[in-house]
Amino acid sequence: MEINRLLIWSFVFIWSFPGCKANQSNELNMLRVKDTQINEALKVFVKEEAEYGSLEKSVIIIKFEKDDNGNEIRIGALYKESMSLYLTGKKDKPFGFFDYEGITVIVFGENENLLFEKTNIKKVIPFLEAKPELKTKEGKVPPPPVVYEPIIWIYLYNNGKLELVDKGRFTLLI
Repeated sequence: MEINRLLIWSFVFIWSFPGCKANQSNELNMLRVKDTQINEALKVFVKEEAEYGSLEKSVIIIKFEKDDNGNEIRIGALYKESMSLYLTGKKDKPFGFFDYEGITVIVFGENENLLFEKTNIKKVIPFLEAKPELKTKEGKVPPPPVVYEPIIWIYLYNNGKLELVDKGRFTLLI
């Protein structure tokens, strides 16, 4: 009986360490791209964004959302080291991931099944774990908010056609 209790407490203790458990919030299914227009959009995005800096330390984010005009797709890139701060307080949850030319692409949003198919392959994406907000002591001035809004490319996907409609500094995730 004592050994069982010791084993249970040992398991609970080890499970409480973030690095020792499979964290559901950053373990994602690999996706298969069903529509090659996504790869074409990424090709143009990567080519243009590479002119301003290297994407090798970045992650590309695709946000899929249904709106009044149909299906809106937002594409942007963030540094991996900034992701955990960027995700703090965000409601959007990742659907899955895939690699494009050696760059990790994380897909967020709804209706993703139109363009992507989940596979049985899962992977822990360590930079997806949101960091807790910074606490300040009473009477101290809080630090400024963290703002990471990259250049976003906005597409509409209707009737099987992907069309670029705008790009600029817009909200990527909410």
